[in-house]
Amino acid sequence: MNRQLVIAHYHEIGLKGGNRSYFEQALANNIRSALGDDCTQVRLISGRLLVEIRDGASADPLRKVFGLSSFSYVISVKPTIEDMTAAALQMAQQSQFASFRIRARRGNSSFPQKSQFVNETIGRVIKDRTGARVDLSNAEWTCYIELVEDMAFLYSDRVDGPGGLPVGTSGRVLALLSGGIDSPVAAWQIARRGANVDFIHFHGQPFSDPSSARQATRLKQQLMPWLRKSKLWMVPFGEIQSQIVTSAPQELRIVLYRRMMMRIAEAIALENKGQALVTGESLGQVASQTLPNLTATNEVVSQLPVLRPLIGFDKLQIEALAKSIGTYQISIEPHQDCCVLFIPRRVTTAARPDALKQAEERLDLETLLKLGVQGAEIVPK
Repeated sequence: MNRQLVIAHYHEIGLKGGNRSYFEQALANNIRSALGDDCTQVRLISGRLLVEIRDGASADPLRKVFGLSSFSYVISVKPTIEDMTAAALQMAQQSQFASFRIRARRGNSSFPQKSQFVNETIGRVIKDRTGARVDLSNAEWTCYIELVEDMAFLYSDRVDGPGGLPVGTSGRVLALLSGGIDSPVAAWQIARRGANVDFIHFHGQPFSDPSSARQATRLKQQLMPWLRKSKLWMVPFGEIQSQIVTSAPQELRIVLYRRMMMRIAEAIALENKGQALVTGESLGQVASQTLPNLTATNEVVSQLPVLRPLIGFDKLQIEALAKSIGTYQISIEPHQDCCVLFIPRRVTTAARPDALKQAEERLDLETLLKLGVQGAEIVPK
């Protein structure tokens, strides 16, 4: 059966020193997972990965493999000037250009000549055959040649990957997922740093319709090509909110909701080997995301760090990222978020610790925590 060859490049992994092989193997496994049955082989070759895919298959799923900086379909030939020149001419004849350049690079190759010799020799032939001029800075067409081991790989197009680190190399986290714009972007950002991401969604049922739960499920599915494997817990939060409403001053309710969510999320994360919580909060974006209120939220999480990858982002930056990963259109669809239930007219921007303590003394926190944890259900795949 015929095969296509793809060269996949990484960037950040190359800086990992003695741990590099661990990240390379994780990246290779994620490539196999992304391509599925279309992938016939993935092999590490001198700071690159050589990927074989079935003839006619597409390597596009690699666009969503964290850890890759770029990938290219390649022609493979013997590392001789004659064979490389013939392949470069074949590629040139399939394109139209007025200017070009040859970019040869050696990587652990026994080829005797330097890269500059390859550039000049093949470039002279291309110039004579096509009449195009050489332009080393802004060429319309570039022929890349990589001399690796006992092969030469040629290509002219690079497809950008998402960068970052391979999913699965930075532990497991539990991300609080609303139906809104910010939280799926935060989950994507932390997955780009190599974390396995699970999700927890708090919905307002039985006091709301199931629209926010449906929204969270759709957002999770949209993110799956990047995440590979992920779980989603649904937590009914309406009854917990109703008890907070009957006992707490209205200006503290939003912060109390968040504190209760964080307690429940931490308990579920610890039961499932989670090593951190992730939220989509951005400093100062809304009243509950001021420094005093973020401090009040952190206070109830005793055993895990709380990661906020969007803390310094503004709304326009977050929306731009949401659009680029395909979650924006889902997030802006109308839905009944649990936080709009029993929404107060006033929200404090600086919840005082003593006021929060007094409000929570009127609540049976242990029972509410148990209610949330025991009510949590995993959404079927």
